[in-house]
Amino acid sequence: MPDKDTLKRIDEWIDSHKEEYVDDLARLVAVPSAANTGVAPGEFPFGEGSAAALKTAKELAEGYGFEVENRDNFCLVAHVGKGSEKVGIFGHLDVVPCGSDWQYPPYALTRLDDGDTVVGRGVMDDKGPLWASVYAVRCLKELNLLPRRAVEIFMGGDEECGMEDIKHYKATSKELPVVSFTPDSAYPICHGEKGIMRFHFSVPNEDSNLVSFNGGTVRNVVAGHAELVLSGVSFDEAAEKLAKTERVSVQRDGENIKIAAEGASVHASTPENGINAIGIAANAALKAGLAKGGAEFALGFIARVLSDYNGKSISAPFEDEPSGKLTHVGGVIRSENGRLDLCIDVRYPVTCKGGDILAAVTEFAGKYGVSVGDVTDSAPLYIPADSALVGLCMETVGEVFPEKNWKPYTMGGGTYARNMPNAYALGAEDPDFVSPFGLFRGDIHQPDECASISQPVKTMKVYARLLLRLDEFEF
Repeated sequence: MPDKDTLKRIDEWIDSHKEEYVDDLARLVAVPSAANTGVAPGEFPFGEGSAAALKTAKELAEGYGFEVENRDNFCLVAHVGKGSEKVGIFGHLDVVPCGSDWQYPPYALTRLDDGDTVVGRGVMDDKGPLWASVYAVRCLKELNLLPRRAVEIFMGGDEECGMEDIKHYKATSKELPVVSFTPDSAYPICHGEKGIMRFHFSVPNEDSNLVSFNGGTVRNVVAGHAELVLSGVSFDEAAEKLAKTERVSVQRDGENIKIAAEGASVHASTPENGINAIGIAANAALKAGLAKGGAEFALGFIARVLSDYNGKSISAPFEDEPSGKLTHVGGVIRSENGRLDLCIDVRYPVTCKGGDILAAVTEFAGKYGVSVGDVTDSAPLYIPADSALVGLCMETVGEVFPEKNWKPYTMGGGTYARNMPNAYALGAEDPDFVSPFGLFRGDIHQPDECASISQPVKTMKVYARLLLRLDEFEF
């Protein structure tokens, strides 16, 4: 257990390096690092942007005296200290696409007039928190306070689109850390992550006046924009029937008409906070009576699936006591070859089995002649809230945030922790944070993503303390 003098030295070092941290974070935010979906052949498996972020981070970390290896542009692995065992820190440098409707530049760190709030894609998810953990390790290194175990910092390039990065890390590592945490969630500590299942509904769209239907950008975000094109409908008729429909506009598209819908993007783990543009567009066309032939069936199925987000509309209303109800969102829709392809992201309770979820959904879809494909499933993570490890983390967080009355929680989000032994998500987001921009702006995966600089500074203090206190545990 570090004594008071040691803690004072740690806190003074961190406070004195706040502005340097902000400068380094600005370099990382300046790199547009949204990853490609899937693994591409060649030098850049997740695209040049993701690789560029790894390059920048490597230059920074090596400047602190860390030993850093780039593993084939899948990830960086930084090594600090010595020891027969390792403690792992797992964060990511890829981000979700910026989308539209930003007031501030997404790939430049903007500091607001209050001097504390910064805006930019990745300041909270996850470049800012990851670099706070890097600074915590740097602090211990420069103060000669490194723990008895070596510290290994994983910096991923594909967390948002599939976590192929951590699969590569595990395949190329001789030994894994005995305990790990990820700075990619909210305080105080997440002791359970719901299972994550993704699949595609392939919906027939034959003998239809639905020419195309496209919306959303990534599968783990509620679709913020969607457009469908209909033939055989006059612009005047559509404009008149949809004139009073909120979040919908009508445009001419050659001889056809286009219905554009605006929703509100949020992470798939919290669909209750968002508005799905795909569902808005489908319902608008249906209620106005503009869908003809097969379009009525196709849009009707889409509208039904998106009529709720707790699984009831897809015949999978699962729930449990530790983590609550299953949730589902339609993140992306595309039309091709006479069918609609709707990508569904499901977060299912920690005590449920993926096979049961898939069986229920497949049976539901089969009744409509809809097929289910491209299924992936990541099993839940669950650590009892009364475990000694959770207790240690709660004590450490409480020391730095004594004014908070936070409790351990479970969530629908998925982090690297589910891929590692003795792993959990610890911070770095303040669950009480209120965006200065209001609803649907300023949070992770939203326009004008923002953070308070005081939060990562306190996070550095949490992580530095925790790394030392983990010395007391055997795994």
